[in-house]
Amino acid sequence: MESAPSEWAYANNARITAFFLLLAILLIGIGFLAVVGFGPDAALAGGALLALAVFVLVFCILVFVPRLVQRGAVSFSVYSRRSIDEAEHAVRAVIEASGLKARVERPRSRARSPPRIVIAEGIPARFRIEATRHAAASDPGEWTEIIESLPKREEAEAHALRVKIAERLSAVTSREE
Repeated sequence: MESAPSEWAYANNARITAFFLLLAILLIGIGFLAVVGFGPDAALAGGALLALAVFVLVFCILVFVPRLVQRGAVSFSVYSRRSIDEAEHAVRAVIEASGLKARVERPRSRARSPPRIVIAEGIPARFRIEATRHAAASDPGEWTEIIESLPKREEAEAHALRVKIAERLSAVTSREE
């Protein structure tokens, strides 16, 4: 049983990563200036700022840099109760109905169900389909996340594909109920 697909969630991964990297650099700079400017009186405060800066830097490198590499600079995502095969078919069908050629890549993965990347030739967007758990859902179980990655900004074609994919997923849902 599936509820209607939720709205596409927007994430500017490049901006998030840049913010945390700049925060770490700012904390390093303030800590260094405190130690140099005030001497031994500010050593404890400067050391604390430097430790916080190192934590923020490591956190950013471990969490946000891989997300930036995997999802691209800008991404939209939506969760569905459909299987990966059904979601891949829905995305491919929408792309091909738009008159574009769809290509599916299956990158190597150690996951039980490896992700699929659907690329529409002619637009820079790509769709990554992977099995995941929905953090906001009350019922346990696997969900499929469809992630649209864009290199820089949203384009009209990519927005139109997102709308059609959401319609197709909800049409499949209503037909089965």
